[in-house]
Amino acid sequence: MKNSQQILGLPVLSIEEGKQIGVVKHLVLNAERGTVDFFLVEDDTWYLGLKVISFEDVHGIGEFGLTVTGQSSLSAVSESTGVLELLKKDLRLPGIKVLSKKGRLVGSISEYIIDENTAEIIGCQLVPAGNEKPAGIISKKFILTYGYDFLVVEEGVDDKLVADLQEDADKEEVFYDDNIKNNQNENIEDTAVDSTVTAVQNEPKVSKNEEQQVDPLKHFEEQQRKYLLGKKVTMRIVADNGEVVAEEGETITSDMIERARVADRYIQLTLNIRD
Repeated sequence: MKNSQQILGLPVLSIEEGKQIGVVKHLVLNAERGTVDFFLVEDDTWYLGLKVISFEDVHGIGEFGLTVTGQSSLSAVSESTGVLELLKKDLRLPGIKVLSKKGRLVGSISEYIIDENTAEIIGCQLVPAGNEKPAGIISKKFILTYGYDFLVVEEGVDDKLVADLQEDADKEEVFYDDNIKNNQNENIEDTAVDSTVTAVQNEPKVSKNEEQQVDPLKHFEEQQRKYLLGKKVTMRIVADNGEVVAEEGETITSDMIERARVADRYIQLTLNIRD
């Protein structure tokens, strides 16, 4: 799971070309589905306007970047009717007021969290009315409507806030598992047990090829590392603590790449190279 600020500003990385092809500038939300459907991206031809990437075309969203197949994943805003309709509605969650089902002002939203695998908005960070700091996260199960003026939530949501969505999900899973175990211990007929065992035995096994499927983000990083090695640095790169990561004209080595990662200067390094 990732909050919106972790995605905004991420480099868009082409797996085919092994290079950065843009930067994420905006997340386009779908109020009816409660999902992120598109990303607006600024590329080298920024003067022609922002480009669009459909969430369906994204291979992965990691700390280093958002990966897509290649340039073909980018399209002009004017060419995508789906994104145009959503942009006209312009749903923006940060700053939106939160109303309870009975019309009580609960507060406002300061941030939202998405599942980077499904595009679903799984929670919104609440700043209670009259306060300046977030009090916790409203889980998606208590959100009734993603409106353009208000986010409508279940009554009493103030008492159901969580500090961490993952912990909340883990608790629900434990509760669900316990219920299953209790039910299995209460008057389960032998035929039902046999059916369950048979179903488990007949589950399709994961093939070796599926197990060994390559992580697109890791594959990209490895390809880019190979691409960088041997290139020349076109400017002096310095870390926040004053340590020199690379001198202008130096040849890029594995040690230099690692220094750049540690100093949070990797992206700067990749953008300032020559043959």
